[in-house]
Amino acid sequence: MITPLKLSLSIVFLSLTFNLLFSIILYFSFNNKNNLKKIIEFIVTLPIFLPPSVIGYMLIIFLGKNSFIGKIFYNLFSFRFIFSFEGAAIAAIIVSLPIIYQGVKVGFDTIDKAYIETAQCLGVSKLNMIKYVYLPLSYRKVFSGVILGIGRAFGEFGATILIAGNIPGRTQTLPLALYSAIESGNYSSANEVLIILLFFSGLFLILYILLTKKRAELSSLFNIIQL
Repeated sequence: MITPLKLSLSIVFLSLTFNLLFSIILYFSFNNKNNLKKIIEFIVTLPIFLPPSVIGYMLIIFLGKNSFIGKIFYNLFSFRFIFSFEGAAIAAIIVSLPIIYQGVKVGFDTIDKAYIETAQCLGVSKLNMIKYVYLPLSYRKVFSGVILGIGRAFGEFGATILIAGNIPGRTQTLPLALYSAIESGNYSSANEVLIILLFFSGLFLILYILLTKKRAELSSLFNIIQL
């Protein structure tokens, strides 16, 4: 079960890194009233309301060997997204991006404008604004979205199996390993995967609760535990 776990964690890391950077860039790229930004936000958010199988099929259409993008990559690099680790990573990115972006957007939108205006008056650069103003003042909401996005990417199944298949050691993530074990009647391996999935899912949930709990509530909780 080590290889599926490594693949799952690698995909989670790639999707988290890309989605967090993309979300921050998108937030600052356009004015909130810009129509182009609204269209991009609509496209980014749409996967929340689409079945994973639909996302997987759309990825086949847009990234398959005979598609416009697929032909370019295949002719230049002899590379195919279908049945590849990269395809699995793209599936995880797409399904978790809406959650992470909404976390970033809500977090940044709720910051008191006085802090932002003060930093602007002091001539703080945009990068330092993000580092010292936006993220510190909104980290709970931003990283709550991040944790939810991680959980979504970690548990991705439907889109992944369509675009990347279920190839052991190459594209078989933990959810796919569980599916294969059950399908083959290997319930011993299925139980092992189940325990790993429950452990990480529980860990993500604990982190989410800690991030969304208020400090006073956490102090009370810790006091109860100590008693």
